This record gives sequence, C-alpha cells and structure tokens, in this order.
Amino acid sequence: MTRSSSLEMCGALDTSHVVGIAADHGGYELKEYLIKMLREAGAEVIDFGDRQRAPDDDYPDFVIPLARAVVAGQVKRGIAICGSGVGACIAANKIPGVRACLIHDSFSAHQGVEDDDLNLLCLGGLAVGHALAWELVRIYLVSQFSGKERHRRRLEKVTYLENHPFPNAISAPEKAIAPKEAASLSLYLIRHGETEWSLSGRYTGRTDLPLTAHGEAAARKVGERLKSVSFAHVLTSPLQRARKTCALAALTPTPEIEPNLAEWANGDYEGLTPAEIREAQPGWNLFRDGSPNGETPARISERVDRLIAHLRTLGGNVALFSHGHLCRVLAARWIGLPVEQAERLLLNTASISILSYAHGDSNAPAIALWNSVPTDQSGAIRQERRAVDRWENEGGKVKR
Repeated sequence: MTRSSSLEMCGALDTSHVVGIAADHGGYELKEYLIKMLREAGAEVIDFGDRQRAPDDDYPDFVIPLARAVVAGQVKRGIAICGSGVGACIAANKIPGVRACLIHDSFSAHQGVEDDDLNLLCLGGLAVGHALAWELVRIYLVSQFSGKERHRRRLEKVTYLENHPFPNAISAPEKAIAPKEAASLSLYLIRHGETEWSLSGRYTGRTDLPLTAHGEAAARKVGERLKSVSFAHVLTSPLQRARKTCALAALTPTPEIEPNLAEWANGDYEGLTPAEIREAQPGWNLFRDGSPNGETPARISERVDRLIAHLRTLGGNVALFSHGHLCRVLAARWIGLPVEQAERLLLNTASISILSYAHGDSNAPAIALWNSVPTDQSGAIRQERRAVDRWENEGGKVKR
C-alpha cells in the first residue's frame, strides 16, 4: 500500500474510544507529539507517562500499566513507545490478553488489527519520523478486527498458550498447541444475589453494593444446587455483590477475579430506574442507546467478545459469577446476536443459566439453560413478579 492510499483509508477517529499511550525517554518526544495530534482529532487520551524526559527511566514502569489498562478495558487501544520500540513490545506482551506488535509500515498497522486483533501498537521513537508515526497511529485506530472464523481460531490458540505455558519447551509435544476440545465447554452463568437496588429496579453498574439478607440466602442456595457439578474454573466479577455470591456458593476450585465480568457501566444513569430515565428520554433503551458517560453498546460488545474469546480456550465446566446486564449481553453475543437483542433475555438474581454447544458442535454455540431459579412456590412467585416488573420498566408489555 502506498503512502497516499494508506492516508485515504484513514477515516475519522472514533472519539468515543479512549486511547492510552506510554513512553520512556527514548519515546518521550514522539509521545508528546502524538498526544497533541490525537487530542486535536477529538480523541480522549490517557498519558501513562513518563511525564517528563528522564534519561534513567525504565520503559516497563510505563508500558506495563498501559498494557494492564488495555486488558481491563479501561482504554480501547494502547500505544507504547521506546527508542527502538522493541523493549516496549517485549514488556507489553508479558501481560496476558495483550497483543502488541512493533509496527513501522502502514500495511501491518491495519492488517495487524484486522487479522490478529492487535490492541497495543509499539513504535520506535528514534526509528520513525513524526509524520509516519501519526499515519500509522491513525490507521491502527480506525481499523477493526474482522472476526473471521480462521482468525478467531488462531487467536484462541495464542490465548491457550498464555494460559497453559509449557514448563519445558524441549520436552513439549511436537504439536505445541493442543487446546482442550471446545465442545466440552459449559459456562454456568450465575447472576449475583439480591441487593437493595436490584430489588427496587435501579440500575446498578459500578456502585459496589452488598447483598441483602435474602440475597445471601439465595447465594447459598446456588451452591447447594451446584454441589454435584465439578468445575474446572470459577471466575467472578471484581464487584462485591458478585464476589460475595461466589463466596457463599462455595464452589471449587479457588475463584479467580475476571475484570471483564464486571457490570455494564451506567454512567449518568447509575441508580435510576428505566422509567425515570424515560421521563427525560422517551423511547430510551439501554441495550440500544447506552447512557451518557457510560459504556456504549459497542464498547460492551467488544468487552464481552474479548471475554468469550478467552472462555473458549477453557474446557470443562466453568462457573461465572456476574451481573444482570453483563450476563444478558454475554448470552446474546455467545449465540451471535447483537447487544440490542439482550433486552429480551430476562434474568433474575441468584439465577443459573448454562451456555454451551448444540450437539457438541463448537460451531453451534447455544443456550442450554436460562434463568433457572429455585422451584419453591413462594420464591418462584417473588422472582416472577420481579422479572415482569423489570420487563415493564424497560419498555416491554405484558398481557394481564
């Protein structure tokens, strides 16, 4: 691709996405220039340092926090710079989930994203000029992962290696990449127990609320219902209502925190009911419109897709303790539906759902069980009433 044609493919930057950037002394000058250009283009930029030119600084001190922010979804894409770009690239790729590459040409800048879901661009501050660096950054930021099956398959193998490193490369089997059969995977999706806000129908994103007494009792019942299931992994959202539900369910093995299981960030609509929001915004729908200063549907879809790519590298039964909206989006994306369709997947607190594959075919993701709650009559009536209330709050109609 020629320089002129690569510039033509650069559309406007998506300014809803946050860009993170980091550099040591060797990339400091280029970092400052790129921050200026990105902000003039309307992008939101987080500077991970160094904040001044310091000849004795060390690139891992700035690149590693940036890499972790990329994996956590705090920034959409990262840019790391050192003198040659090599050190920054080596450091960034030590963080699981980061796909960093040293880029010096426009073809690789877009192909790396389209085929390999590149999420951290590395540049040599002493190797590329400012004009070329800006062109590469723009191409990188406007490019999108194609999502084609062959590219997903290859990325799953890379992710598998991140999570299952061979202790001795010399004694490793001839075929180094041997993921567990995807068709054996069953995801047990568990929404946290009741909180005061879930009881009142208020949107709860990142507000860290405790469980009610009823929520704690329901969490224990989740453990009782799943005591006969042997789990290979137990993953939980970092928010306390999910972690507490996980702790009270007392499943084994030891739970791991998975940042991408955190609830949809509601921004300015946090703590409001859907009915209250629609008084000011008639026709509003979270799954279609998102919320001001919160995660957009596109961003939540990207985060959940990253989570699914990781989960598909696992095998056996996997317990996921998460939240209502996140679980609904996860189920929709698992079966290939857009985020907007998640509106139709109602989910009670302390419910159990299962995502797996139809007929053991890893190309046919399916919902095997949805919104299963205890069958005692009083609990069922309470759960049904809340489900109907939530559906009507979100704009649905129920015939009486």
